[in-house]
Amino acid sequence: MSSKDTSEEMQEGQLFGILKNGSRFPVPNTMSVMKTLLSPKSWESPATLIWIAAWVAVGLTTVLYFKGYLPLWFFCVQFAFWRLAYNIGIGMMLHYQSNGGHFLAFYKSAMAKYPRLRSFLEASVVFADNSEYKSTAFPDEFNAWMLFRQIENVILANDLMSYAVLSVVCWEKMTFSIVDTACFLIGSLSIVFALWSKSDAHRVIGDFAWYWGDFFFLLDVNLTFDGIFQMFPHPMYTVGYAFMYGVPLMAKSYTLFYMSVFGHLCQLAFLAFVENPHIDRTYMQMVQPEEEELRRKEVLYGNQDKEAYLDPDELVVFLHFNTFRASDLLLALVVLYQCATLLFPIPAWAYVFHCVLWRAFHSCFLGYILRRQSDDKWFSRHYDSPQRAFNNWKRIYNASVTLTNLSYVYCAIKLFQWSVPFFEGNETRIFLIVVGILLIGVNAYVSLSIYNSLGDYGYFYGDFFIDDVVPSLDYSGVYRYLNNPDTSLGLSAFYGIALISGSGIVLVLAIVSHLSIKLFEVLVEKPHMRKLHGAQLRQMGGLQTEVRRRVNESKAEYEKKLDNLKGMMGEKKVVYDKIKEKIANTVCKEKEA
Repeated sequence: MSSKDTSEEMQEGQLFGILKNGSRFPVPNTMSVMKTLLSPKSWESPATLIWIAAWVAVGLTTVLYFKGYLPLWFFCVQFAFWRLAYNIGIGMMLHYQSNGGHFLAFYKSAMAKYPRLRSFLEASVVFADNSEYKSTAFPDEFNAWMLFRQIENVILANDLMSYAVLSVVCWEKMTFSIVDTACFLIGSLSIVFALWSKSDAHRVIGDFAWYWGDFFFLLDVNLTFDGIFQMFPHPMYTVGYAFMYGVPLMAKSYTLFYMSVFGHLCQLAFLAFVENPHIDRTYMQMVQPEEEELRRKEVLYGNQDKEAYLDPDELVVFLHFNTFRASDLLLALVVLYQCATLLFPIPAWAYVFHCVLWRAFHSCFLGYILRRQSDDKWFSRHYDSPQRAFNNWKRIYNASVTLTNLSYVYCAIKLFQWSVPFFEGNETRIFLIVVGILLIGVNAYVSLSIYNSLGDYGYFYGDFFIDDVVPSLDYSGVYRYLNNPDTSLGLSAFYGIALISGSGIVLVLAIVSHLSIKLFEVLVEKPHMRKLHGAQLRQMGGLQTEVRRRVNESKAEYEKKLDNLKGMMGEKKVVYDKIKEKIANTVCKEKEA
């Protein structure tokens, strides 16, 4: 979006849209779904009446369930239908609109073929100021967005209602035990948190972005993301769906939990395949790299005069694997040998010992190398050039990362058990496995985001070895929200694998791994970062900063109210003292008389 002009023709608070040809038009203030429901004029809107009728129809299916006419699977299918109508139906409309303006073309064609559709649309759209909507007063892009909103309102409303109905039919009777009460409280908090997340996100981005307006035209305003957007990535698609994990906890229903996971995964797929590609195309404009960045790449990837520190296709775990690269092939053979050991009757304790050895090698021995390298270039002094030292380090480090993590996986496989203490029954065991898979998914997302932010230079700790490049701080991706995400969410897969294995020993190994990685951070990474960046280092991530800001604001507001209350009490005390003094004087005069 472009910067907002300050021309005299603009009214204060008036938003202007920008079309692809550069022309601008005033954008009226539209209403959210809640405002639409609360506005008396909206009840005269044909489109509003249609989606409310559909909403009620979906809600009434609950009655048929309790009457015994509909089975539980019907409600699962009903929710899946509306969820797919949302993520695939709306997703395809937005995808083709973003790539070729197909929905806009559909709007123009439909209006030409069916003139009554224009009248229907004009009668359906209600603005916040209750002004009359005439499609001829707006460009086709805005009118197409209005038509899209009428369609998506029906789908989104029934998607939510179908989930609410599914929750009702899956709900099990509460016993008011300690466990049930705790589940109810945690679930209630998750609902409140999700509602707050979505409401704060709506406050930040408004109706325009909430209803995908930038797929049709842009607003002439600056992009500003604060509040919840400083705390979590894509909050409407991530923490905004926290209620989908809290409600099954309250309902005590595994069926509802699995349907919730299905619904959330569909939403994340919508984000990955529809929303993010559009954001990249629309806002991530190509910027010419600065001279410093060009020099940095020249140093890292080499030129005719200098040997390179990095290859364009560096092996990262198994990414960019090259069969004809000796180090890659050797790593693959070692992995195959390790995997083959699972076929032999080797005792489980050997796998535990093997896992501990690799963890000690990775965190302790490699940590020692990096610490010495940071202090006096100890590792580099064993080679005839910094490039060769770093190239050897890369092979050692990537092999260690791969084999350390795989040794943990092999240990989990060897110690796998179906029966888990305190979690008896097949349903509970499957639940633990699903939660474990979700934790692995979180780890995969965080690790990918970390790699996208740091690149090969950061992954291989290039700032310990390469003095020719000025180290810089990058707080993009997941680093925007957390400091050192690799030592927090970046380790969730260890606990996910422990849940899947069902072994207490594997869980202990996960905790040991977590502690050793935290020690590596404290004893190796942080001293080196302080040495390089000093006071430039950020003390808190976006999440912690935003929480502290809100706490300070609430504290200041509370203190202000307390001061006002004290002032009022002081004024009342003065008045009370004066009245008391007058009464005392009056009594004294009467006694003297």
